[in-house]
Amino acid sequence: MDIIKLLFDLTRDTAIVSIILAVVLVYSAKNLAGKKWLLASVIITSVMIVAFPIIHLISQYLDNTREVYQWYQVFHVLSLFGTACFELFLFIIWSNSRMKIDVKDLLFSFNGRIPRSVFWILASIIFPLNAVMCDVLYTLAVDGLPKLIVLIISICWLILGTWISLAIYAKRWHDCSKSGWMTLILFIPVIGAFWFLGYLGFARGTQGSNTYGDNPLEIKSN
Repeated sequence: MDIIKLLFDLTRDTAIVSIILAVVLVYSAKNLAGKKWLLASVIITSVMIVAFPIIHLISQYLDNTREVYQWYQVFHVLSLFGTACFELFLFIIWSNSRMKIDVKDLLFSFNGRIPRSVFWILASIIFPLNAVMCDVLYTLAVDGLPKLIVLIISICWLILGTWISLAIYAKRWHDCSKSGWMTLILFIPVIGAFWFLGYLGFARGTQGSNTYGDNPLEIKSN
């Protein structure tokens, strides 16, 4: 039996059960936090279930290994986006009992503060997504979509990813009573990267309020 088909069958059955449970959860829990992200994950996963057999069928008629790889890369991106949406849903559930979180402000605003735990959770979602997207765009640029389309997608993704990353970094610096401009330390070779990761990842935030706002871990308790 085709190993890819076997893996898909196992993944499909698990995904279908997960989708059913997620839909029941969404409609039974009226005040469910992060409901939109869970629904987004369900929709993307459903598209994957429909798309994979089509991609697999098309690949049987393609002699070019590169083209087959490109089709599976598309499936991989869908899978990662669905996983990222579900991780954001879990993140909101987790944070709901600890702090007040607005995902839109969290990802796009340069104001406010976030603790170390939020920094690591977001990093575990965003960094893998960026890595896969870079790989996919490289594959498409080598042999696939017209270079202009790949260039436009790359620029849009670069702007979006950079903005979100800088917003997260700024809020983590703010939590330590430092300016978001401290991110520029990354331009210092080697030492800057170690200092950046060590400080943002492990330094305890300022207790109580500071220039950049209230302690996000204390807002909920108040």
